[in-house]
Amino acid sequence: MRISTTVARAEFTNALIAIYKDRVPPTSFLRSFFKKVEKTTLSLSIAVQRGTEMIAVDVERGTDGNRNKFDRSTEKIFVPPYYSEYFNLNELEVYDRLFTDMDIESSVFSEFVTAVAEKMMMLVEKIERAYELQCAQVLTTGIVQLQSGINIDFKRKAESLVDLGNTFYWNQANVDPVTSLIAAGDFLRTKGLATGAYLDVIMGAGVLVPLLNNEAVQNRGKIFNYALDTITTPQAKSFGATFHGEISAGVYRCRLWSYNQYYDDVTTGVKTPYLDDKKIIVLPENPDFVLGFAAVPQLPTAGQGIKKGAYIYEDYIDGRKKNHIYEVQSAGVAIPVSIDKIYTAKVIS
Repeated sequence: MRISTTVARAEFTNALIAIYKDRVPPTSFLRSFFKKVEKTTLSLSIAVQRGTEMIAVDVERGTDGNRNKFDRSTEKIFVPPYYSEYFNLNELEVYDRLFTDMDIESSVFSEFVTAVAEKMMMLVEKIERAYELQCAQVLTTGIVQLQSGINIDFKRKAESLVDLGNTFYWNQANVDPVTSLIAAGDFLRTKGLATGAYLDVIMGAGVLVPLLNNEAVQNRGKIFNYALDTITTPQAKSFGATFHGEISAGVYRCRLWSYNQYYDDVTTGVKTPYLDDKKIIVLPENPDFVLGFAAVPQLPTAGQGIKKGAYIYEDYIDGRKKNHIYEVQSAGVAIPVSIDKIYTAKVIS
């Protein structure tokens, strides 16, 4: 069956997006802790929370109540980094067969869409990895480091960024890792105001074996007549993480995860782990984190408002350079709204 090139061009982007939705995305375990928020403004207004657990004080009837003042400075304006990835469609071999005739075979159109979809997915996946790296940096240091040289510092408390030191590293003799997990839970409870009993302990690749080989951890089942821990055969989960079971740490129940995933460093091209292989990240249940998306630069179009979404797709002709461009744009930033609901510790030497 033959179709006109006018129809083919009109259906081009819709066909691409349909294929895109069926793809398997890059690993996104760290992003799974961040709720997606989309805005049509060029900046994001987010209230970074550092709460208290103050109690109300009773007052005498007929007198003024206690006036409460709230600090407006917690409302932060974030201008997300802007990502734009594109390629030239007319560099594809099948392009000339598609748009030089008045009509074309539908099979040629399908071939072209598939070829472009593969390239488009590569562009989107590059941006998705950038967001996964942003989340890793927030959870590891609290500072998003951008290639532009701009850093976004969320001012994590020093108590949430811990180096246990040689005396207490998990791969040293006579060290009980549970002690530091209790300390992590206590920080999240007292400073982050987390209320759940469960903690997610996310480990770099080098931490898991020292933890499982630790003598104190292995002896727990011998000392008690009931099971404190349920270490299981590693189970590959969605988003690229591996689940290893649970251990008890005081009043907390810790879910153990390893995340052994990599990206290609932009500067060196070297495979680089998202997480430091000597550190753990401890999070409470349902932390209030946001992956916020603002609007990307757009030209006004009659009858259309600002396009909103995590990814904006553009298909246009560059008349001066005689190029047919396909572009993917995004403007997002990982924001730890509840900044004190993250605990990071270096646990092995």
